[in-house]
Amino acid sequence: MSDFIFYLAILLITVLGILYFLKQLKISKEIALQDTTLDNLEEKLKKHKLIGGRHKRTNKKNPPIV
Repeated sequence: MSDFIFYLAILLITVLGILYFLKQLKISKEIALQDTTLDNLEEKLKKHKLIGGRHKRTNKKNPPIV
């Protein structure tokens, strides 16, 4: 009887491990799809001067490197 409980526990842990792995794969695919929009976000941030870009007040002798 204890062997049956032992094998049942191993089976349950294995099934839960597989489900966890599949869920992680699904989440990673969703993140990969969201990463394609990072270029669009970067362009929007550059327009708002949050990343790189020239600011309105620049030192004309030493402009910032973009």
